[in-house]
Amino acid sequence: MIIGLDIGGTNIKGILLDGNKIRSKVQYSTKSKTNKNLLLKQIFRCLEILIKKAKKIEGIGIGVAGPVDFKNQKILNPPNVTALKNLELGKIIQKKFQIKTLIENDGHLMTLAEAIMGAGKNKEIVVGITLGTGVGGGLVINKKIIHGEIGTAGEFGHMTINKYGRKCNCGSRGCLETYLSESGIRKTSFDFFHKRIRSYDLHQIGRKGNQTAIEAWKEIGESLGVGLANIVDMFNPEIIIIGGGIACGAGELLINPAKKTMRKNILSESAKKTSVVLTKLNEYAGAIGAGLLFNQ
Repeated sequence: MIIGLDIGGTNIKGILLDGNKIRSKVQYSTKSKTNKNLLLKQIFRCLEILIKKAKKIEGIGIGVAGPVDFKNQKILNPPNVTALKNLELGKIIQKKFQIKTLIENDGHLMTLAEAIMGAGKNKEIVVGITLGTGVGGGLVINKKIIHGEIGTAGEFGHMTINKYGRKCNCGSRGCLETYLSESGIRKTSFDFFHKRIRSYDLHQIGRKGNQTAIEAWKEIGESLGVGLANIVDMFNPEIIIIGGGIACGAGELLINPAKKTMRKNILSESAKKTSVVLTKLNEYAGAIGAGLLFNQ
């Protein structure tokens, strides 16, 4: 069996994968994004729980939010979980548990999981975007992750959609993440309600028909649509799969205006038909992808 772990800015999610079947799940809140020792204790605890549930663990796959040097198995500079900066997490885990460990970017893994087991399993060119504490993504072609030269391909969250826009944690301005992340959505909600509202509450009141919330999601979706149009023009994928807690919660409130804006801004008429769907594997897609790393 394989363990897959997804370390995000809000939660740590783990699964025990037997082939393509999930045998067990575990989830903890990420208590600290900046304290390395506390975060490592949480990671170890999740792994210990899953290890006890199997006779033999053949590998541990770890997904992290932020850029990863996959060749050298090193986390680079994650803007939303700074405790992991320059950490050789795979080596640390492998040494502690004596189990082969691989680390990878969480957006890559969500895309891999969807390409193999989810909404993109019958497609050759699959793009994934994750919306949560930050915004990540990945590109999978013929069931293989495309890393780029140093492993940072798919950082769609740091695509500039407004060079005069909001300041991003990465140091730039107007990144997609500043509009589609949890903190970005709270800032947009302030523009409409004069107070910051969590994405969860915003989609709840939007589903009840609150017109102001619906308009807020329309604006958020339009920002996503600009990013989607850029992705389609660059990669011409068969399908784009949107995942993460924000997307799963907001659903069509977010996706419909995003698709409309995307189609207005795509260069090729035929590419406007690119399929945009919500994740099929939901919140554990990243952890599933981490387990599937050993199939690569």
